[in-house]
Amino acid sequence: MRYSLKEIHASLPPEKRKTDGTMTAVFFRPIAEPVSWLFLRMGLTPNQVSFKSGVVCVAAFALSLFPPAIFHWLAIALFLFFGVLDCADGTMARTMGKKSRYGGWADAAGGYIAYATELFAIGMTSFFAYGDSYLGVALPWGGATWILAASFAALANTLMRLLHQAMKNVDLAAGDVADVGKEKRFSEEIGITGYLPFLYGIGFATGYLPFVFAVYFAVYVGGFAVTLARQVRKVALYSRKGL
Repeated sequence: MRYSLKEIHASLPPEKRKTDGTMTAVFFRPIAEPVSWLFLRMGLTPNQVSFKSGVVCVAAFALSLFPPAIFHWLAIALFLFFGVLDCADGTMARTMGKKSRYGGWADAAGGYIAYATELFAIGMTSFFAYGDSYLGVALPWGGATWILAASFAALANTLMRLLHQAMKNVDLAAGDVADVGKEKRFSEEIGITGYLPFLYGIGFATGYLPFVFAVYFAVYVGGFAVTLARQVRKVALYSRKGL
């Protein structure tokens, strides 16, 4: 069945549109709609697009492992393309009126891959661009500092999301649905379909990428620490109540 751009645009419910981050609303989703139309014409499924988005992220990370600046610009372009694909798979599923059994898993897996690879890529770009120091200040572990920081940021972000999902599953099993609207919106704003890929490019172009890197490192490492502390406190409280 062929779908029109009008049908594709109308497939997004108002409540979903309201939860979109700024960059999703003004950049990724407007591009994703014609891309979704093209993919549907090609006979692709939403899950196939989700898997392709993961491949795009891996390719972007692979490019960041090489010194030439052009490779890093290509990596940034691919991470931006991931944002388009991340919107396109859901758009296609809504347009077709089909929910795949594994669609949510494929979409979530793509997100985990994107966060890990993009944060690592920013570390590699910083490593090649700035080496053992930045603004005349020597780094504590030399050039390896960028890679270590990227590893911590990626690990903290992944663990934070896994902890959140694990607690969400426990709460759902107990019939308790938590309101995480503000946290989700903040994540949408700053993340892989938000400002992150744009700030990656802007930082690289202006020489301020380490500042971008430092902010995201603080947000994700700090977010992991806060999430862990909240959940440990919550579990301890429930344990005292015998729940």
